[in-house]
Amino acid sequence: MFRAGHLADLSLADLTVVADLGISHLYDFRRGFEQEHKPNHPSVLATVDHVIHLDITPGNHSGSLEVVTHTGSLPAETHQFMCDINRELALSHQSSFKRVFEGLLTDPDAIVLVHCAAGKDRTGFAAALILLALGVELDVVMQDYLLTQRYFLPHEQIPALRDKYGFDGVKDEVLEPIVATRREYLQAGVDAMLEHSGSVEGYLLDAFGVGAVERQLLSERLTETV
Repeated sequence: MFRAGHLADLSLADLTVVADLGISHLYDFRRGFEQEHKPNHPSVLATVDHVIHLDITPGNHSGSLEVVTHTGSLPAETHQFMCDINRELALSHQSSFKRVFEGLLTDPDAIVLVHCAAGKDRTGFAAALILLALGVELDVVMQDYLLTQRYFLPHEQIPALRDKYGFDGVKDEVLEPIVATRREYLQAGVDAMLEHSGSVEGYLLDAFGVGAVERQLLSERLTETV
């Protein structure tokens, strides 16, 4: 299983790397507008057997990004928005993440790529769910999530965010929390899981029907003994 951002701007070298992964199932969490803005490279789509669009719109319950972000916004407000949408991922988008679990459980040979626009929030949460289901300690899951800081650099992404949403007049320091990768964001989603079900294991069972049997099956399919 792999996670990524959008696959629109891949170089020839990138395309070779992706082709060598042998992806069979691609789960795209982007909404329609995002898919049109940055369509995945046709060479990738041509080699994938199953492309599943799950269309997660962050903030459609807590207030959209376009509403929260304006010329009068403060950095603390966009930071809180990012925490809120991670809670929302846990509480309001369970059906989309359940589809990923179902794919992993029903096809033993699946090689899965999950992605959104940045590979950070929607995708980062999906990856965290899978790792937690495999019994990975939360501290290690958090370290994996924070690896995004190496590759998704805010100073490079703020111009792209302006291009995508037209945030003219909005200060960089207000936009920075949106493209940042912060521990508090994923922790907000985990906290929501615990509030919902009392434990990670309880949440996995309640939200996705992933109990002990399913977790063992995932472990057999997605891990190696070393």
